[in-house]
Amino acid sequence: MNLNINALPAPTFNWLHMNEASLEGVCVSGRAVPAVEVPAGIQESFAEKQLLKNVKTGGGNDMDELIEAAGIPMRVFAVPAGVKITDDAVRMTFEYEDQAAEFSVKKDQGEKNNDITGKINSVGVILEKDSELTVIMDYTSEKSAKGLAAVQTKISVGENAKLRLIQIQRTGSGYTFLNDVGVKCADNASFEVIHLVLGGKNTFQGCNVDLGGYKSTFNADIGYMVKGDGYLDMNYNAYHTGKKTECEINASGVLRDEAFKIFRGTIDFQEGCSGSVGSEMEDVLMMDDGVSNQTIPLILCGEEDVSGNHGATIGRLDEKLMFYMQSRGMNTEEIYEMMARARIDAVIRKIPDEKTRLALTDGTGDGDEFRQEE
Repeated sequence: MNLNINALPAPTFNWLHMNEASLEGVCVSGRAVPAVEVPAGIQESFAEKQLLKNVKTGGGNDMDELIEAAGIPMRVFAVPAGVKITDDAVRMTFEYEDQAAEFSVKKDQGEKNNDITGKINSVGVILEKDSELTVIMDYTSEKSAKGLAAVQTKISVGENAKLRLIQIQRTGSGYTFLNDVGVKCADNASFEVIHLVLGGKNTFQGCNVDLGGYKSTFNADIGYMVKGDGYLDMNYNAYHTGKKTECEINASGVLRDEAFKIFRGTIDFQEGCSGSVGSEMEDVLMMDDGVSNQTIPLILCGEEDVSGNHGATIGRLDEKLMFYMQSRGMNTEEIYEMMARARIDAVIRKIPDEKTRLALTDGTGDGDEFRQEE
């Protein structure tokens, strides 16, 4: 299939090549088989027909069509009403194989497939009223592995329910990965997501959250490190349709070598969402002259009684900070390495699961410190 994904809700100038991502010749067949740990109290099943069709994702309709064309079942995790799991988590570990070929992505939006057939998975999470759950999804492979993989996750968070989603992308240096998320929130529902992009060559990540419930909330913490000629394309949308809804989107990342990254962050205040509040911020550390960064913080407003804030800090380190650190005996390279690790560590520390936090920090100090040793 040819895919148009991660589209901006309100397009900007076409010549900027920032409105969406286009991929040609994406071929997937069958699903990967992850290692899964499921706490007691969770109902697990496979749905042959795609559930949660009314849940829109950040990737968009083409990702839904890719799932349907592949004909794979949705793996569903359901939490019954009143069940709160606070000391354990659903854990899914996807270990992808080396496919010995790369899916090519060019920075001018001209993409070409190299006859790769990847794996695709569909995951559903349903939280009933007054329930609580943490879901951890780890995408990994050998460090030098090449290939193509995709995962779509659709989520329904019921009334007064709370879901924490942690997704970690640390596939091999030649992998292209599509990570697509969609969420629908009921009254007083809470959705929190931590996204870490620490590996792979090309990553396309979309997340769409429908805040339709009264006083529903959405929090996103995103950390990324892109190096070499890596390519990262992100699209986060918060749709405020319910009254007194809240969202906060924070992204912090590092670009090295000749890496490319685009971040689309949209807060959409729909008519009728009075009393709603939204904010988004991105902090980008550009470590080398060859990197490319595109950031689009966007607020759309169809309601008067709302509060929205957005902004971005992009560039190299402040001269005053550099002077302060150098006066304490650190050279320029050491300072940048330390600050790069600090940005990612700050996101890792927000992961509530200690086992996952320890797996992501081994202290090698070369940008691969956030990937487990093979």
